[in-house]
Amino acid sequence: MHTHSIRHWLILAFLILCWASAIILTRVIATELTPIWLTAARVSSGAVALILYRVLIVKKPWSLGRHHIPWVIWLALISSAVPFVFLAWGSQYTSSAIAGILIGTVPLSVLGLAHFLLPDERMTRSKALGFLIGFAGLVLIIKPETGPSSSEHTLQLLGELAIFFCSLCYAMNTVSSRMIPPADNLDKATAVVATSSLLLLIAGLVLEPIDTLLAAPAHLWLILIYLGIVPTALATLMVFVLLSQTTATFLATSNYLIPVATALGGILFLGESLTWVVWLGFAIILAGVAISSRPGRRASKQQA
Repeated sequence: MHTHSIRHWLILAFLILCWASAIILTRVIATELTPIWLTAARVSSGAVALILYRVLIVKKPWSLGRHHIPWVIWLALISSAVPFVFLAWGSQYTSSAIAGILIGTVPLSVLGLAHFLLPDERMTRSKALGFLIGFAGLVLIIKPETGPSSSEHTLQLLGELAIFFCSLCYAMNTVSSRMIPPADNLDKATAVVATSSLLLLIAGLVLEPIDTLLAAPAHLWLILIYLGIVPTALATLMVFVLLSQTTATFLATSNYLIPVATALGGILFLGESLTWVVWLGFAIILAGVAISSRPGRRASKQQA
């Protein structure tokens, strides 16, 4: 049985603020940079920060071996390279508030993945019921228009689906990060972010001109540097620290409050608003998450 200290909850709160701010700021600059170069610049600045810290300050032997290489590539893809691109693209067509709610569905995905991949996090009846209820709330938020279709509605739906796919990647990363062979957490974070940066830079140079990134004004570069150092580099390190000491399900609880923080930020700073249907869908998702968090009969008997 895992115990959660105040330190664990503080790390979780830090991650909530990191990821909520990342969603809001990505929405701010999504229309000014292409998704690939936005993501490549974000992840590359985080990689540079981690590498410099690892080489200049933390001087100790490298703890990763050849057997870590497949895991590093996989985590680089699902933790940042793929989901950040989908987040940047989807943010062009939906509000940061809805993006935060869709990212908040990560616990539901983690439930299913953890059941099959992590022996200590099996599905119970309450978890299965919570999953179904939460999925109903998700469908309420992402639903096709019943009236005449338009290109705007189509792009909005595709943007929401892209961000939901982003949440699936985060769920896979949460589970996979607990399965990677043991190594120093800083080394794992550095390797994953640096590999993701390399993959994105190659994709950017092959697929898109770099002119828009080089011509970006100073305020965009400041946002990109923040996104790279805080929600990418530091957050990746904290994820490995938390998963080495707690469970994937505990980390997924951060997504209970990410939608709230993101919605409030979008309303306060970007002038966004949400319809009552979206709020209802969000409430249903939270209800599903709450039900899935209840211990099953078997767990209750073991704790008694």
